[in-house]
Amino acid sequence: MLTLHRDSRHGLRIAPRWPSRHIQIDAEVLQRLLDAQALLPAELRLLLTRGFEPRHSRLGGFRRLVRRLGITLFRTCYPQRHDEVDAIFGANGHDIDGRHIDVSLVLHGKRLRLLPLGVFTPPRWQDRRVARHAEAVVRVKHSLQHCGFELHHNPTEALQIHCDYRPR
Repeated sequence: MLTLHRDSRHGLRIAPRWPSRHIQIDAEVLQRLLDAQALLPAELRLLLTRGFEPRHSRLGGFRRLVRRLGITLFRTCYPQRHDEVDAIFGANGHDIDGRHIDVSLVLHGKRLRLLPLGVFTPPRWQDRRVARHAEAVVRVKHSLQHCGFELHHNPTEALQIHCDYRPR
């Protein structure tokens, strides 16, 4: 397992999501991310934001607390979306190993915020943002899939871009 700090490697940007100070990922996952980045045009960059987070660490405890609060708020805001709670608020493998990651997109030097309100971004806003940046989103997802990553089945999680590395 590699520990990465805020950095840039061959076009791949690394910026841990608050409150993390580093990202832990499998060495093969880093190589596949670099391969995916190499398939993208120069103006489109991947931004690695999250990897392995041990369940029994302080960060893991913090994430569990935030998830519980988030679930309560999400169910209140979106009573019709209760079936998405596990997909959106589950650990999604981040607590298992370094093969489960979240990435974001940087286009022309600016980070694309496809979920400006996080998972609370209304689906209609999500659709508008994806439509505005459809080409970049499709290129990134295709590049990641080509390099062995599976995108999350939930549309909101897929916009975080949560993906799991599945070696062929």
